[in-house]
Amino acid sequence: MSNDIVEEINDVISVLKGGAEFYREGAEEVKNPELAKLFREYAAKRDAAVIELSAEVAAHGGTPSEGSWAEKAHAWYGEAKSWFGDKEDTLIAGLEEHEDRTLEEIRDALEDVPATHPAYAILTRHLGIFQKTHDHMRDLKKAA
Repeated sequence: MSNDIVEEINDVISVLKGGAEFYREGAEEVKNPELAKLFREYAAKRDAAVIELSAEVAAHGGTPSEGSWAEKAHAWYGEAKSWFGDKEDTLIAGLEEHEDRTLEEIRDALEDVPATHPAYAILTRHLGIFQKTHDHMRDLKKAA
């Protein structure tokens, strides 16, 4: 696997790790048990994608990403904003923004990873999964 492909996949891994952490923290913060359950489910979807993509990077001699300070900063910013308003609405808005970044990173990777590469199929499958989580968070944000 070329270094460019490893870098693209690692960018996706970074955003997914940051999102999983953000969702887990959100699950701890909200009072609504159904929303907390949803957040834990979405964190688990990200964890599963990270495991699969990390295995692909490692199988080709690369080192999987450990995460991104930028993604952690986005999560901290969203948490800080929730101190000054409705916690659930603020978390949902922040998580919907994270969903936008997730889709953008996956689409960027798909532009650079050849369609014949095994990672392409993995990324394509996860694009569909995260499009659904994005749409759900967008709908929750609109309903708030």
